Amino acid sequence: MKDEALVLRPSWVEVDLDAVLDNLSQVRTLVAGKKLCAVVKADAYGLGAVPVCHVLAEAGVDAFGVVMLDEAVQLRRAGIVTPILNMGEILIEHAGYAVEYDVQQMIYRPESAQALSDAAARLRKKAIVHFKINTGMGRYGCDYEQALETLQQCRRYPHLTFEGVMTHFPLSDAVDKSFAQLQILRMKQLRRQFEQNGIDIPCWHMCNSGGVLDLPQAHMDMVRCGLLLYGYYPSEDVQRPLTLKPAMTVKTHIIAIRELRRGDSVGYSRRFIARGPERVAVLPIGYADGYDRKIRFSGLTLLNGRKAAIISGLCMDACFIRISEFPQARIGDPVILMGRSGKEEISPHDIAHAIQSVSYEVMARFGKRLPRLYFRNGNRVETIHDAMKG
Repeated sequence: MKDEALVLRPSWVEVDLDAVLDNLSQVRTLVAGKKLCAVVKADAYGLGAVPVCHVLAEAGVDAFGVVMLDEAVQLRRAGIVTPILNMGEILIEHAGYAVEYDVQQMIYRPESAQALSDAAARLRKKAIVHFKINTGMGRYGCDYEQALETLQQCRRYPHLTFEGVMTHFPLSDAVDKSFAQLQILRMKQLRRQFEQNGIDIPCWHMCNSGGVLDLPQAHMDMVRCGLLLYGYYPSEDVQRPLTLKPAMTVKTHIIAIRELRRGDSVGYSRRFIARGPERVAVLPIGYADGYDRKIRFSGLTLLNGRKAAIISGLCMDACFIRISEFPQARIGDPVILMGRSGKEEISPHDIAHAIQSVSYEVMARFGKRLPRLYFRNGNRVETIHDAMKG
């Protein structure tokens, strides 16, 4: 690893693209016959959307899901031609970009429908849309009791093609599935109601990763899958029928070693004070890289295949681990913050538990200051380091 990105920044993220493809293959066994939308929002949960989308497109996924229009535009400019669904809201004045870049747009307001139709007319195209219904998430979508009336209003605009109807689960990965079952019932009732009124929209979808695992009756025409593709289950409470392969590893190096005496302190506010002789390593990664400050005193890392505890508070660009039990540790030794080493593993769930958060946040927060290294068949095939771009 002698390339410029790692020489200048000795902390990085490794992405195993073969693991992503293997996970995709396993998920397909659960949803046989259904379309699969790979959710790549938030830069593919921190893995890097463009390289991930290229391999998933080659593998034939049916669509990509994003929540920001700029995410969709980035993929189009990177050469992705697979259908892209923007599941987030857009401002009316941005409707033209969705049409120009052939982005399938989630809608539920007649005002958005009109803006997309007008933009499509100007560009002499059709705007492809997915109608969003709020069955219980309470974020986007028209209320399910007004769904038919609202859809009929949106369908008045001539330059729209209604490709899908969608909703979202807030509790698909919980033990109690009663609310999810209610949402499924509402969607099935709405589909019958639409069809009775002569409205036939081909692609209905509501399942996220939790629904893919535990709610096969909700797979409908397409599922939207993110976290499973990247090698992690959405919670401890879902079924685990797959042998997932984690695709993301976060690594750094020991950059300095301190030999402490009793009373010596480490870090801001002297959060760690040695009670006796201690050996402490400094790692060049901190909260500016997305490693949460709340990890202090409860976080672990992997050094030489063994767990090494984080001590003191995180700095913006550094953190500290106790290495008193690692007498052979030297400056330059690699350290894993998230990933596997030998029989040991630190997963996003482990970090999330330490900071009282969720694995999604842990993965997505590792920032672009960290170079991304992409591997196929054990060989590095690409390095992306945004900080080195001119």
